[in-house]
Amino acid sequence: GVAYGVPFALAAIPFGYAVDRYNRKTLMSAALAAWSGATAISGAATGFWSMLAGRAAVGVAEAGGSPTGMSLLSDYFGTDKRATAIGIWYLSSGVGFALAFFVGGWVVETYGWRWAFVAAGIPGLLLAPILFLTVREPTRGQQDAPVEQKDAPLGQRLKDLLARPGIAYAIAAITCIATGIYGMSTWLASFLVDSHAFSLSRAGLIVAIAYGILGSIGGLLAGWGADRINGRRGGFDPALTARLSSVIPLLTAVAGLLAVSVAQPNAAIGFLMVAGLLSASYNGPVYAVIVTLAGPQLRGLAVSAVQMSANLIGVGLGAWLIGKVSDVVGGKDGVAWGIGTAMLFCIAGSALLYLASRSIKRPQRI
Repeated sequence: GVAYGVPFALAAIPFGYAVDRYNRKTLMSAALAAWSGATAISGAATGFWSMLAGRAAVGVAEAGGSPTGMSLLSDYFGTDKRATAIGIWYLSSGVGFALAFFVGGWVVETYGWRWAFVAAGIPGLLLAPILFLTVREPTRGQQDAPVEQKDAPLGQRLKDLLARPGIAYAIAAITCIATGIYGMSTWLASFLVDSHAFSLSRAGLIVAIAYGILGSIGGLLAGWGADRINGRRGGFDPALTARLSSVIPLLTAVAGLLAVSVAQPNAAIGFLMVAGLLSASYNGPVYAVIVTLAGPQLRGLAVSAVQMSANLIGVGLGAWLIGKVSDVVGGKDGVAWGIGTAMLFCIAGSALLYLASRSIKRPQRI
């Protein structure tokens, strides 16, 4: 919600700036400990304001997760394996989504909601010191061609980042895709209940499988596939990768539109599973394009800019838009119309990725 999303967005750019300048292993360990601790402490909330403070703290700390992680991965892995590595990184989102449903639901039913927060926070608190003690801080840019080291203020860095061909289009594309994907995943259970008379528990299980399990598999396969294609063509081609990736949100939109259009429940489930499989598949290839084009000195800022836009605009707009359309249409099909509207943003994201591919200079193999 807003309590999480706004602090996340406000902290994203400063975190990205820090990631490009300071020790990333230390930043990641501190961020992990902070958001895990804030999550666990939220279980002791006594009212609205204490819960609000807890969620805000989680948002601020989690803003450091992806920028540090992807900057590190880009120095651990060359361009021949980068999309696969990022796809594996994003397994965490799908696995976490599934665990929240299966394990989190059991903890809430057995011990209450407070202990669910504690249970969610403890693993990160245990992992943070292990990460700090065992993860190696790589040399910045060791997998890339040498570039001139320049120090510049934040405003100039942002200007330089957005001036790089393809970056602005890619950021806008992910924002649009997030609007459709997050909105759809938020309202899918309600759609299945309203349009197909599913029980809430059955609907939740379907969503967890589609977006948790299948989403993770799709993200991993797409990253691996992008690396394989580029490897066979002689090296990482950002333009080609962006162009191929533009197909993914388009297919996601088609599957989503079919899911909310068919009358048969089993057919709807089938299309939802396809949409879930594709929902995170763009992450590995597209983020590989972004971090490669950004270069070693701007990677943290690039990922932070994506995360800020996707969370502040995409996540917030998607869920709100579907709810608004549902209210206007009314009836049992209101949510279906809302999801269908949100899928148009995935189509827009597809077009923006295609434009990104056109703006990247070719031939460019890295």
